[in-house]
Amino acid sequence: MTSGRAAAHVLFSPLPRIPDELRDQAIETDALARFDIGPDGTATVELVQPTPNPALNRIILDTLRTWRFFPALDLGRPVASTQEVRVRLEVR
Repeated sequence: MTSGRAAAHVLFSPLPRIPDELRDQAIETDALARFDIGPDGTATVELVQPTPNPALNRIILDTLRTWRFFPALDLGRPVASTQEVRVRLEVR
C-alpha cells in the first residue's frame, strides 16, 4: 500500500495555437488557470487571471479544456484536487 499524498499530474497538455489574425499584433502575455481535477482525472478549468484580450482568453480556455490529468492520490486512492497553471504566450 502506498503512503502519503501525490499531486495530480498532466498527461496531455497542448499549448494554445494563436491564429494568424492575432499574430499580427505583438503578444507577450500570460494567464493563470485553475483546474479542479476529479478523482477520475476529469477536470474543469477557469481563468483566474485572464489576459487583456477576450479572443485570446477564449482560445486559451478552449485549449486548456482538452488537457487530461492523472488524479492526485492520498494513501494510494484517487482524490479531488486543485492545480494552478500559468500559461505564458509570446508571439512576435
